[in-house]
Amino acid sequence: MGGGRTNVEAPKESPEQRAYYAQLAEDVRVAREKKDAEEQAETARKSLLKSSGVKNLDPYYSILKQQLAAGAITSKDAQSQIEAYQQKYGMDPDNVASYVAEVQKFGLEQEPVKRETLVQRTFQDLLGRKASDQELKTRLDEITKSGGTLDIDAIATSLKSSDEYKEKVGGSYLENYYRTYFGPSEKKLVKGQDGAPDWYKSTGRYTISTGKDFSPVLNQDLEKTVGLKFGEAPSSFTGSAAEIENMQQKLRQRDEFSYNAGLTKLQGEIDSNIAKIKNKGTREVAEISSKTNIYGALASGFWS
Repeated sequence: MGGGRTNVEAPKESPEQRAYYAQLAEDVRVAREKKDAEEQAETARKSLLKSSGVKNLDPYYSILKQQLAAGAITSKDAQSQIEAYQQKYGMDPDNVASYVAEVQKFGLEQEPVKRETLVQRTFQDLLGRKASDQELKTRLDEITKSGGTLDIDAIATSLKSSDEYKEKVGGSYLENYYRTYFGPSEKKLVKGQDGAPDWYKSTGRYTISTGKDFSPVLNQDLEKTVGLKFGEAPSSFTGSAAEIENMQQKLRQRDEFSYNAGLTKLQGEIDSNIAKIKNKGTREVAEISSKTNIYGALASGFWS
């Protein structure tokens, strides 16, 4: 076999193929131009939006400052709104950095005033008074040391556990129960701590009426009979709830004994009178019977 070269000719494109490839190239060019135009339009839109955001940032921030000063929003609210404004208008973070810093500074300056106001309001709502200077300082220092994690709710919980608050709202359920039945308890003046005013605390002792006017009284004769002398019951009694309950139990026992002793004596007198009547009747019957026998004998002798 010979070692000669063989030339292969590329197939020739038909007119239809050339037209197809030409149209395809034109479609790609048009699509690229359309995309470039859309990107340019989007870039222009973003640039215009950003310019508008930069232009209106000062007026917008002025409104936020007014709301901050009026207490309508917090510094965190203002910062969030500035950041949302920056994202909405596609602005660089550097465009709003100074405004965010100013808001944060304002918040730091106003935070002590805000905290003081909230602490005083908590004291007023729960204890009905303002916090003393020392109480206020103690609470504010606790908030600062906690890095802000100790909030007003935690302070309110602390106040609710104090004796002063419990006294103000009526104490425990059991104490309220006693006050319902025994009336107000005695009070003692308690010296306020940390500059707080003095306040009155319940001693847990109550004064009640014994109702002695409705109780029976043993007369002297009956006291001699039963060999007991109670003495006069007091018209009122002061003591703890347990002491009052013990006293009331003793009064009930006293009343019950007096009633029973009186009834027993009355029953004895009745039985004695009945016995006397029976004895008297028996004697009278005997006398009548005797006289009847005598009269009968006389009559019998007379007619015989």
